[in-house]
Amino acid sequence: MTPAPTPNRRDLLRGLVAVAALPLAAACTPGPSLPDPLEELARAAESDAAVARAAVARFPALAAQAGAVATNRAEQAAALRREIDRTATQTAPSTTAAPSSAPPVPDDQATVLTTLVAALDAAQKRAAEVALTVPSYRAGLVGSVAAGCASLKEVLS
Repeated sequence: MTPAPTPNRRDLLRGLVAVAALPLAAACTPGPSLPDPLEELARAAESDAAVARAAVARFPALAAQAGAVATNRAEQAAALRREIDRTATQTAPSTTAAPSSAPPVPDDQATVLTTLVAALDAAQKRAAEVALTVPSYRAGLVGSVAAGCASLKEVLS
């Protein structure tokens, strides 16, 4: 019977590298995908646009102001959805959510205005937070959403 060959230093080093690489390989495998941070912003924009459209229908005196909110927030939602879909096609199938039903519209004009201003304020703050966490090519879009919300709050005041 022939004795087993003794491993040389090169064989030992290869074995050590292979063992050390296993945790790295496991860390590089994709885990569960996180939701796109723009998804929350898009849903909020869609909701705000729906409330503003309902306000236009219910309170004709708010047509100009609420109409501007509805148009602009719908455009923001569409731009956010395009970006979400663009990046989703690069990484995974699209997860674009179907628009949910519109939230209820308050019964009086003053409350509608207060509701819209509060929603725009929340959307502006959230967009500013998200802009700090996304890559620079997305931060421009998110920053413009925040600026648009600030402008729309002025339209309502």
